[in-house]
Amino acid sequence: MSYSRRISKSNNKSTTTWNIINEMLGKQHVNHDIREIKVRENHLTDQHVIADTFNNYFSSIIDITKFNGSANIVFPNSSTYSYLDHRVRVFSQPMTFKSCSTKEIISIIKYLKTKNSFRYDEISTKILKISATFISCPVTYI
Repeated sequence: MSYSRRISKSNNKSTTTWNIINEMLGKQHVNHDIREIKVRENHLTDQHVIADTFNNYFSSIIDITKFNGSANIVFPNSSTYSYLDHRVRVFSQPMTFKSCSTKEIISIIKYLKTKNSFRYDEISTKILKISATFISCPVTYI
């Protein structure tokens, strides 16, 4: 009855159900939350202060980075965005498309793990496998 009440009160019934199943199987969820950090003799416990401290630290070291494993590049007074923009322009490869056949699409779908669950597109692999011969031509065209 307690499990039933827990599920019925939950906003996310699927997650709650899996949490109950994992509890019953004895699987422990490992909590990786940082509860406290020590910075220059100060113990920080507020989650927002901890997040800001990490953000400030990593933002301050972004200006000194390794470039090609040997030389250091320094972007004085640069923002994180300009650094990333520079990296994208220097290292990004042009996107290329390789053509494929309907047989290859069907083969790829065939080797997907069959599951009833789905992701953001709300299409399960089980449905993909059932409809593979019907959707392979449009997918190949796309």
